[in-house]
Amino acid sequence: MLFSSLPALTQDATHPSDATASGSGQAVIERVPNVSGFEVLSKATPEELKNYPFRILAGIRNHWFPQLRELKKSTDWKPGIAVVEFEVNRDGSLGDVRVVDSAGNAALDTAASQAISMAGPFPILPETYSDQKLRLRYHFGYDQPTSSEAPMCSGPNWGAHPTDYQVRKVGNGVEAPRTTHSADPEYSDAARRMKYQSRVRLAGTVDPQGKFTDLCVLVPAGAGLDEKAMSAVKTWGFEPASVAGAPVAVRINVEVDFRLY
Repeated sequence: MLFSSLPALTQDATHPSDATASGSGQAVIERVPNVSGFEVLSKATPEELKNYPFRILAGIRNHWFPQLRELKKSTDWKPGIAVVEFEVNRDGSLGDVRVVDSAGNAALDTAASQAISMAGPFPILPETYSDQKLRLRYHFGYDQPTSSEAPMCSGPNWGAHPTDYQVRKVGNGVEAPRTTHSADPEYSDAARRMKYQSRVRLAGTVDPQGKFTDLCVLVPAGAGLDEKAMSAVKTWGFEPASVAGAPVAVRINVEVDFRLY
C-alpha cells in the first residue's frame, strides 16, 4: 500500500542542522543533501502503526543532524550511506542495533548508530500493534548528489522571492495562509522497490495571489522522494496570508510523509 501525507505547515525556513538564512545577518551555507529514511521490517498495517514510525524518524533526525556539523569539519567526511537495523521493544526500549551496510567510514557509521541510541527510549509501541518488537532498517546518506528538480535551500535561493512585495511572518496580525488544493505526491520507483519511507520538508513563499513559489528542500529524504514532493507541492494552491483582510506574502515550511507498509 502507498500513502503520502497532506502538508504540515510551519512558519520559519530553518534547517535543523543549518540555522542560517539569506538576509539574516549570517553567512549563507551552501549545503548538500544528507538524507534519511527507513524500512519497516516487521509485518504491519498502517492501521496498526499509525504515525509511530515517523515519530521515531523525527527523534533520530534530531540526534543525527547535530553530528553532521562536526563531521563536516573532519577528515572523516565523505559521501556514503550507512544502513542500520534495530529493534524497538514493546515498552519503547531499544533492542539490538547493528550496522548492516557501512558508509565506508567508521565515524559515519558510528554517527548513525549513535543517533538511534541517543533517540531512545522511544514511545511505547501502539496498542493496535500486536507484536512485542518492531524491527526497522534506517538509511543515513551523507553528502548525497544534488538534483536540479529538488534544489536545497542554500545560497541565492534561500528565502528567495520577488522584490516587488514584502514577505511577512505569520503572527502579530498576519493571518496564516490556508491550503485550497494539495494533491498527494506519487511514490518514486526507487523508494517503492526499496520499501523506503521518509519525510520531506520543503520551504516556499505563498505570494499575495496564493501561489506557492521559490520552493526548495530543507530536509531531504532521498530515493527520488524529494523530486516527487517538489513536483506535487508546486501544484498546491492557497488562500493567501492576510493583514486586516489584505493579502500578503509569507514564507512557510511544509512536510510531506511518504508511507509504505
